[in-house]
Amino acid sequence: MKKVIFLLVILLSAFYVNAQSGKLVEDGLFKINALAPGVSYEFGVGSKTTLNLEGFLGFALNGGFGRDTDFGLFPGLAAEVRQYINFDRRLRKGKNISGNTGNYISFLNQMQFGTPIIGNLEYASDYYYNIVLAYGLQRTYKKGFYFGLAFGPGIFVNEFDANTGVLIDARLGWVIGGRKK
Repeated sequence: MKKVIFLLVILLSAFYVNAQSGKLVEDGLFKINALAPGVSYEFGVGSKTTLNLEGFLGFALNGGFGRDTDFGLFPGLAAEVRQYINFDRRLRKGKNISGNTGNYISFLNQMQFGTPIIGNLEYASDYYYNIVLAYGLQRTYKKGFYFGLAFGPGIFVNEFDANTGVLIDARLGWVIGGRKK
């Protein structure tokens, strides 16, 4: 865990060093997510770099024919450093970048707890931790509606083992107060 924190500090430092004076990202976007119910706050830390902090509820259902069906709502937390990579091209083409509308690469840390806050489905592990290098896109429209899609390779850890795989993350929701620019 110390290595992950050290790597995150190094990555954040690199983004700060590369920051330019003209900030293209929003100073702060408070978003409500509908697909994975939760809230997130994305704020600019550089010219094209943001930090996205999120709290969410994951849903799980386990059942089948001839057996009981169990479900659970599991709380989770995420922190993600995003570097937007196509703002200049979008601006040259006359396209919108407000609401951090663009494509990005990111370093995602995500933790979900194994004990439900609602429901009776208990996981074997007390926690699940993901660390992912992702490519994503985010689009924010005038009335505040937004969607996002991200995917990439990652390491998935629980208290028993660690595995590698691909994370696919879809977001749909609203920016509270609409986009700011």
